[in-house]
Amino acid sequence: MLKDILAKTNPKISLTQHTEEALNICQELKERYHEIIESEDFWYRSYISVLFHDMGKISENFQSMILDRNFDENIRHEFLSGMLLFALDVKYYHGNPESLAAVFSHHKNFDHEIFSREQAEKEINLQSDLVSEFIEFCYEKGFKNHLNKDEYSKFISRTPYAKLYEYFSKYLKTIEGRDNNREDYIKYKAILTISDWLSSASRTLPAPLNYTKDDLATKIVNKLKLEKKEDIAKFFSFRKFQEESLVKENVLAIAPTGSGKTEASLIWASQKDSIGKIIYLLPTRVTSNAIYRRLSEYFGENNTALVHSSAFLFQKDFHGDYDSSEYLLDKIFLKNISVGTVDQILTMGFNLGFWEAKTFNMTNSRVIIDEIHFYTPYTLGLIIATIKYLIKNFHTTFYIMSATMPEKLKNLLAKTLGENLKIISDTELLDQARNVFEVRDNFVDEIDAEIIQHLNNKEKVLIIVNTVDEAIRLYEKYIDFSPVCYHSKFINKDKFEKERIISEHEQSNSPVLLITTQVAEVSLDIDYDILFTENAPIDALIQRAGRVNRKRKKKNTKIVVCKHREVSEKFVYKVPKILSNTFEELRKRNGQRISEQELNTIIDKVYENVDIENQEDFKKGLKIYTEVQNERLHQIFDNNANNDEIYTREGMDSVDIIPWQFMEELEYASPLKKHKYLVSVREWQYQNRNRKKDKDGFQYLEVVYSFDKGVEFKKRTEEFF
Repeated sequence: MLKDILAKTNPKISLTQHTEEALNICQELKERYHEIIESEDFWYRSYISVLFHDMGKISENFQSMILDRNFDENIRHEFLSGMLLFALDVKYYHGNPESLAAVFSHHKNFDHEIFSREQAEKEINLQSDLVSEFIEFCYEKGFKNHLNKDEYSKFISRTPYAKLYEYFSKYLKTIEGRDNNREDYIKYKAILTISDWLSSASRTLPAPLNYTKDDLATKIVNKLKLEKKEDIAKFFSFRKFQEESLVKENVLAIAPTGSGKTEASLIWASQKDSIGKIIYLLPTRVTSNAIYRRLSEYFGENNTALVHSSAFLFQKDFHGDYDSSEYLLDKIFLKNISVGTVDQILTMGFNLGFWEAKTFNMTNSRVIIDEIHFYTPYTLGLIIATIKYLIKNFHTTFYIMSATMPEKLKNLLAKTLGENLKIISDTELLDQARNVFEVRDNFVDEIDAEIIQHLNNKEKVLIIVNTVDEAIRLYEKYIDFSPVCYHSKFINKDKFEKERIISEHEQSNSPVLLITTQVAEVSLDIDYDILFTENAPIDALIQRAGRVNRKRKKKNTKIVVCKHREVSEKFVYKVPKILSNTFEELRKRNGQRISEQELNTIIDKVYENVDIENQEDFKKGLKIYTEVQNERLHQIFDNNANNDEIYTREGMDSVDIIPWQFMEELEYASPLKKHKYLVSVREWQYQNRNRKKDKDGFQYLEVVYSFDKGVEFKKRTEEFF
């Protein structure tokens, strides 16, 4: 009897109950999106995909597996579900494969290996009377196709697996030989995924989040009061720059560090319609974590998700009851607000990582991209391609902001965003100067006396260099001053601890020496007294300078720019003359207090001969989506890359490893605990070293590691000499 067929056992839920709940969610999605997706035929086909998506569970093969744990004779239920749907209208699905593909792939990547030929020897145990009962159930739920139930039931229950797989293979060849409708597939797959996941988790669609500028002001004031900042709360009001963000169109916003860009972007996001999401994207996981905390305080954790490669670990640390089902729903941007790294939207173009549901949830959404200047030409090309695609196909709007934006970059972004654009600058702060800039014809460690003098004066001293090796070397040099060393080569759990220590120093405003790398440019919310920095591109230096006198309340603060080492020009900042141009422009203003406006002028002078759009890496990033989708993925196949980020960051040939010394400690640890010990290293650093993979797939690499200094590649452990 159909009523005895189970969809899952823990807890026990019948197939019909699960299907009805999924159909209810599908219907609610139609009610929300029908003004955008007007085609009744689309909604019918989507409804039928949801109706049939688990029909394969009526087989004895599946029921025996979940009840008796008999895996030997199991046949993937998605395969049977898809073939049961396929048999209803073979001609239609050969010509319109997208909605059927959603059924086949609702638990597995859709590719040429999705189902195994090796199951051909297995016998499908599918009773024709159960098939007939399910078809009756379908008619009750709105199924409109006319068919001979007896003939259909006999055909589908008596056809061997090998024959069904032959039909399926022909269907795949049809997909390979045509120009598939990627946007329709995204919508079909997303609606099925959301309906299935929510019903399986006994969840409902989140209620839309709507708020006004005044609502946001109230949330900010309440947060200030909780932080005991009563004086600030009493006189709080939005600044002119923030008020100007109350618009519906796309925005380019240029404002110095500390001007309140986050709140300005949230004012802009309040103009979204009821179905739109807010997607807040940043360059790094550390900055994403910080903004997630802030937005959670404003809007509540039930409305706010964190989405990046370490988000699950972060949430488990802060919320022990955070589980995998919650994580899956967060990963597809289902909540009203999602905070993450920019990779989260770039991977969608490469058909990676639940790309269909994520793309669908960009519909009518408001996307905030912070620190746009940070990205290399290749990644910038991807960002431009993604913006164009989402505006054209999913009516997405963008708020793109940065403290620094060269004129050529501004023009490129303006062209990309089109006529529906407003450009906003924070003119109130642009005329102000926070710090004196001084230039030294020395390397950082050649001005010891000056650095030590500031340390002896009990000041907060920040040193930023361009490589991890240099940061470690300087840490060892100044070890007597108990410095904090922070860079990208710490394992996950130690990164969190380093950030906590840095935050404690910040809250207490205690004297400290912090030695760090480029991660400080966007990842640390700190306010120091003096910065000693290696020379870097002017826009990077401006970001570094933003970590000194951040709140503009200190006097006699300065930025000391020292010579860069050859490695910086050779391996880190490879655009010709950018470093030398920066150093010369700052030398002309040595000893001056440089306003934000003047710093922007320097940016344009430094970059005046750099044509972004004609750089090969930019052009590659701009067109690579088309190449990958057309040549390899036929628009709708999934990409099976192991590391999503290798596609989205130039030179991101990174490998996640665990330092060798933790192998014994983690031998019997859970995968979650092992994740806390991961650190990313570059491929060239990974080669020619001893390594070992454990039963969970984690790679252990022979490197020297410590909490104080992180990974050290210039040293090797004694046992490997």
